Amino acid sequence: MRIAKVKLFPFVLLSLIVILGFLLRSHNLYTWPREGATFDEYAWTWLGINLIQQQMPISWSSQPQYTNREHLTYRGAAFFLVKPYLEHPPVFGLVAGSFALINGAQDMYDVDIRTIRPLAIILGLTSIILVYLLVNELYDRKTAFIASLLYATIPTIVIGSRIVQNENFFIPMWLLALLFTSKYLKTKNSLYRNTAAVICGLLILSKIPWIAATGSIVLIFLYLKKYKDLFRFVSVVVSIGLLYLVYGVYFDSKLFLDLWALQLNRYDISFASIYAIFQKPWLVDRFLLDGWIYFGWFALILLLTDIKKHYFIIFALLSYFVIFLTGIPDEAGHGWYKYPFYPFLIISTAFFIRNYFIKNPILTFFFLVLVGTTLFQNTWAVSFGFSYFVFRLIILGWGLSLVPLFLPSKPLIRISKFVSYSWLVAFIMLNIWSVILYNEQ
Repeated sequence: MRIAKVKLFPFVLLSLIVILGFLLRSHNLYTWPREGATFDEYAWTWLGINLIQQQMPISWSSQPQYTNREHLTYRGAAFFLVKPYLEHPPVFGLVAGSFALINGAQDMYDVDIRTIRPLAIILGLTSIILVYLLVNELYDRKTAFIASLLYATIPTIVIGSRIVQNENFFIPMWLLALLFTSKYLKTKNSLYRNTAAVICGLLILSKIPWIAATGSIVLIFLYLKKYKDLFRFVSVVVSIGLLYLVYGVYFDSKLFLDLWALQLNRYDISFASIYAIFQKPWLVDRFLLDGWIYFGWFALILLLTDIKKHYFIIFALLSYFVIFLTGIPDEAGHGWYKYPFYPFLIISTAFFIRNYFIKNPILTFFFLVLVGTTLFQNTWAVSFGFSYFVFRLIILGWGLSLVPLFLPSKPLIRISKFVSYSWLVAFIMLNIWSVILYNEQ
């Protein structure tokens, strides 16, 4: 009986975390982000619906390369409806369009956020579970629970998880491919490697930058000097990914090539554009300052001190970083481009909490400051306004984490640990409060 309870506990705890993630994501699901924060939600869905119903990729686009287009006013917004729509591959469009039809939409003119955003909830909850499974596979169960709880509650991730964007499809699929790759390396069962390759191939058929998933696993195989596995993996991915060329040439080869030329030089980039990651905290098309995300980059540096132990996380983030740096580092109002970083930043933070929190007083203090200041700004300041007294009292509370470094007596150390752990619990509660308070007015 005791053994059964022990085995059941992880399932129950993960279920509670997923339920919490569901409640936070479903709160104001159809309100914030507001409809029109990104009309890409409609672009993907229309693409899929029209492929299914008319066997033709039709969606909206503002790009001048399209000559076959008509003006459409839909739900108070103006669009150019184009065909064939070839800016992006079709797989995620088919997922979004299929979901909309299953959820009650009759055609593209019967789509609104109520018929499509539940898909975002499903993808977001799947990501929580896969964060847990991947971290449990790579590290240990406690770190996995910390990572999944953070991923379920951090405001930037919760609110971003409400929109039907390709990035929110990419994240769980990528995590799944990494999970299968890890299992292959442990079991040598080629089914895991080949399944990961199929997933990565399908991701290329969802959006070209998702070649980052392939890149991450290629780097893993190169690092481990598994060249035969690398060749077999890439062979499967390429054979699937090349179907996009067949797709584009089939519908309109000239338009397809013209759009490729556009995509290669689509966004404004400067030599210093990458600093927008830190300077411009876009959520969707509005800023949301979130210390969890900033600290995640700091925590990643800690992982870099032991590449051999953390190569899965490091190479995954490195792969997407190169894609991001090359093509899309500073696009205004496109916060979702940064979403694929977040699982790995949060995993890095979870590893910090598991292995450095409390044990290193200075790192603990900086963690409390970087995360806590934005949480109080997004909660206390919104509800009650700023107070010098409260702010300095909070700083004093965070400063207690430094006590073991300067006054190493056992009673004071116990008090310091209790206060620091209490702050950690408080931060989860402030995450929840921040999500509840979030609005774009």
